Amino acid sequence: MKLSYVMISIIAVVCAVLLSSAAFAQELKGKHKENAIACVDCHKVENPDKPASMESCIECHGSYADVKELTKDLPEANPHDSHLGELDCRDCHKMHKPSEVVCASCHNFDFVAP
Repeated sequence: MKLSYVMISIIAVVCAVLLSSAAFAQELKGKHKENAIACVDCHKVENPDKPASMESCIECHGSYADVKELTKDLPEANPHDSHLGELDCRDCHKMHKPSEVVCASCHNFDFVAP
């Protein structure tokens, strides 16, 4: 009887590890997918077990100031010139699931985060 509890516990732990690894093995979307970006390009390891850092975003997309300049002419507002300051890129931009516009939690802008 005690052995079966141990086995169930081991199986549960193995399943949890496999499922958490699978979360990072999800398919890319958008431009990252179109440009065949590899896991290691952003995560810096072949088999990542945690999200990429904002520093990885900046390596390819430029500084926050560079991105702010690129989006300055958006019709409604510049999401990178926010009263919230310089947000972490990953707050809005999700590479393995739908992105979220943090501004939309209070504002009704029509733009969509890629």
